[in-house]
Amino acid sequence: MIKLLINDSKQKGLLNETSFGGLPVKVINSIMEWPKCKSCTSEMKYQGKIKTNIGLELIFMCENDPGMCDEWSPDEGGNKVIIVNNESLEYFNPENKEIGLRETEYGVKIIETAGENYDEARENWKGNKREILGSLFGEPEWIQNDETPNCDCCNKGMRFVSQLEEGPDHKTAMNFGGAGVGYLFDCEEGKTAKFLWQC
Repeated sequence: MIKLLINDSKQKGLLNETSFGGLPVKVINSIMEWPKCKSCTSEMKYQGKIKTNIGLELIFMCENDPGMCDEWSPDEGGNKVIIVNNESLEYFNPENKEIGLRETEYGVKIIETAGENYDEARENWKGNKREILGSLFGEPEWIQNDETPNCDCCNKGMRFVSQLEEGPDHKTAMNFGGAGVGYLFDCEEGKTAKFLWQC
């Protein structure tokens, strides 16, 4: 069985659950600096958050100059994952909402679907395929070669967390090259996470 992430408007606006778009969260009264791209130094766009056993993993990616800031790489500074403890939470905003925020929010329900892998489960799911936002845990279905990143703390291969689709609406989709897939990894020991995409 594969855990598919399915778009569900009833799950929008939940601070401590998986969602895409909307606003990121932080622990109440904590200081959180909005991540900036290493290449262009502008604020990254918030993509969404994935709930795991080590916290909420917030994904940010530069979309200011697509293709020029190495935003597909887990290590070049064009994207960033911040892990937030799933405690008392509040939303926070970028300096520039047009740059930092997507024009949508997608809530998520997790549906276990029969299949040996993500592609098979995706085919077996009976609903609208555009409503599938990705999968949770299991094994990644690589478009290209295996690019599992190593943790910067322990130098071990990281745990696969989620495979992500661009989104159901091309006007508000995440930009993974037009037909790409995003991949989120983390390290339970180091409490770190990394993101990359392929197309």
